[in-house]
Amino acid sequence: MSYKAGIVLAIDTLKDRMGSSMVAIKKHMQANLPSDKKWLNATFLTALKSGVAAGDFIKVKNSYKLSPEFKKKRIDAAK
Repeated sequence: MSYKAGIVLAIDTLKDRMGSSMVAIKKHMQANLPSDKKWLNATFLTALKSGVAAGDFIKVKNSYKLSPEFKKKRIDAAK
């Protein structure tokens, strides 16, 4: 699983209305990380920044949530 997919899964699972904090996303991903993978913080931060730049995530203060456009794309892809 890529870091971006892990971030999306963490935000979906946490279901915070105002967005999930970076610390909460990181803890959720580390708890669900396979034992054969090593945590790479730089890759995690890069995935967050690129997701915001691509419009997949919305940054609210120090929290992140999924953008409405990304949710719509995901629903369309599931059909």
